[in-house]
Amino acid sequence: MDNFQQDNAQPQIRSTPYASPMYNFGGSILLLTNPENQLHKMELKLRSIATDKSGSIIKLGEPLLNDVGINSIIALTESIINQDTVMSNLKDTEIKDIFDFLADTLAKDLMINRITYGIKDFSSRDKIFFIVISSSFICMKRANEEGERRFWKGSQQDITTRVEGMQGKKSLFSRVTGWGGK
Repeated sequence: MDNFQQDNAQPQIRSTPYASPMYNFGGSILLLTNPENQLHKMELKLRSIATDKSGSIIKLGEPLLNDVGINSIIALTESIINQDTVMSNLKDTEIKDIFDFLADTLAKDLMINRITYGIKDFSSRDKIFFIVISSSFICMKRANEEGERRFWKGSQQDITTRVEGMQGKKSLFSRVTGWGGK
C-alpha cells in the first residue's frame, strides 16, 4: 500500500449486534450537523475555483466578485448557515420570513455595492444571489419542525446496567452489626 492509502485509510468501527446504527457515529454529531463545509464550497464558487483530489486549486474562470465582496457575502450568509440554525426549531412561517429578509438584504447589498464588490455584470450578480439564497434556504429547511434535532434525539441509545443480588439473605457482617435491612 502506498503512503496515500495508509494515511487515508478509514478506521473500522465495531458495533454490538443490537446497538443503534447511530452508535457508530459516536461523537460525530458535531461533524454531521456542522454546515461550515457549505460555506467553504460557497466561497470556492464565488471565487470560481475548485480543488482536485490532491487539494490543488483549479481556476475555473473569473471570480464573481472581489475579496471585499466575498468577505461581505460570506459574513451575511454565515448568519444563516451555521450550526445554531441547523439544530434549531423553525416553523414554515419563520423560514419564509427569514428567507425573505435575507433575500431583500442581499439584493440591496449587491445592487448598492456592485462597484465596490467588483461585480462585472448582471449575470454574475444573479449567480451570487442564487448561490447564497439556495444554500441558506436548504440550511433553514434542515431546522424545519425540529428536523435534525428530532432525528438526533430519536437516534440516541440508553444503556442501563442493573445489579441484582441475593436480597433475602443477610451477610455475616449485617447479621452481627444489625445493619443491612430486614
